[in-house]
Amino acid sequence: MKRKRTFLVTIGVIFMLFAGTLLYAILRDDDPYRHFTGLGEKISVAPDDSKIAFSYYADGKESIYTANRDGNHAKKISDSKNRRDHAPKYSPDGKKLVYLSEDPEGIQTLRVINQDGSEERQLTDDKIHVADAIFSQNGQTIYFVAVEADEFKKGEESREGFDLFSIGSNGRKMRKLTDADHFSMNHLSLSPDGKTIYYSEFDGEKERLYSYSLEGGKGNAELSILPKEENAPSFYEPQLSPDGQHLAFTDVSKESQESSTFKYDLFLLDLETKNVERLTDLKKAVTSPAFFHKENKIAFLENTNWPKDPAVYRLKTIDITTHNIEAVKLDAPQSAGGPRFIQMLDRAVNSFTLAILYMLLMCLLSVYLHLHHPGRAYLPAIVSFSIAVITCIASFAVAATVDPWYGIGLGMLAAGIFGCSLIVILFVFIYKRLAK
Repeated sequence: MKRKRTFLVTIGVIFMLFAGTLLYAILRDDDPYRHFTGLGEKISVAPDDSKIAFSYYADGKESIYTANRDGNHAKKISDSKNRRDHAPKYSPDGKKLVYLSEDPEGIQTLRVINQDGSEERQLTDDKIHVADAIFSQNGQTIYFVAVEADEFKKGEESREGFDLFSIGSNGRKMRKLTDADHFSMNHLSLSPDGKTIYYSEFDGEKERLYSYSLEGGKGNAELSILPKEENAPSFYEPQLSPDGQHLAFTDVSKESQESSTFKYDLFLLDLETKNVERLTDLKKAVTSPAFFHKENKIAFLENTNWPKDPAVYRLKTIDITTHNIEAVKLDAPQSAGGPRFIQMLDRAVNSFTLAILYMLLMCLLSVYLHLHHPGRAYLPAIVSFSIAVITCIASFAVAATVDPWYGIGLGMLAAGIFGCSLIVILFVFIYKRLAK
């Protein structure tokens, strides 16, 4: 009788642990960057090559920083409350920076600030979501890509798309330059004469480069400066060189195209000869290329944690001629520690922990039933299999009627429950043999 009571108490404790862990996993803020300290994903090089601007997380708070090109004397210049500041771009004279500021709902507004951190100004409100921005050649105008905030929140259900806008750096005279509802419109670059804006757009197969003429006020329907070939690469994160002679971009390396995880490297296109040169072979994920203006170099970020989150970036530079790569160690702040108990709890609560607690609960129930109702030892495993089947059926229904991504999530959950059920059955089979 005492052993039976002990068994029931143990099962009750494990059930409470499992239920509490599951509830915490559902209700918690599932943001991988909430306690993160490290580099953000965009960088910009000052026109005189003396400084680099970047976003940086300090215990989950993302702000704009500047540092010397060698990484020393890092300085925080933005400090938005309850927002994440990122994607900085220098003005042509290097005196200002334009950047994006993201609110808790994911809507990004456009802001401009002096390079010393003074005179911060918000240019757009939360009625539109801004995706990218650059300064004009004279620094008096900012061109940016945006979509209505309400439409952005709809995700794939939205019938609106991104368009190109302009606004004065003083926040006045906002104009909508296009009305094409682009599916995607990213990575703005300005031609050396300041008359053409280049941007990337996914055409259903690859990321292509298109242009918009500021003089004629028309976007080119054809590819702007690149040959339209079937075997042409995808131009991810394209950036035009200051002299307009080269295009830096990232693409999937050939050796990783057949693997389960794509690796991205840095490439350079000579716009005169149309020759493509591979610059890196890091077997990671290279992102955010930015040309130096006075030297034959490119700054970029290497994602050392690819493809996991949070992304852990390392700032590097590469000499275009020699391909010599140098790491830049940033003099950025370290983590202050934060709420250690919450951080430990967040690390402990994961899918692996839930699976262990779930299998332990099912196994204990099976042992209890074997001891007191021998014919029902496999009942917990059967119930678990039933849950997996119901969840699998529900995944197809949700994918067809609600959202495909939710359906995929339920499908993955069903696969996990199915795997746990198999382990429980194996445990019961071995236990019953040993118990004899």
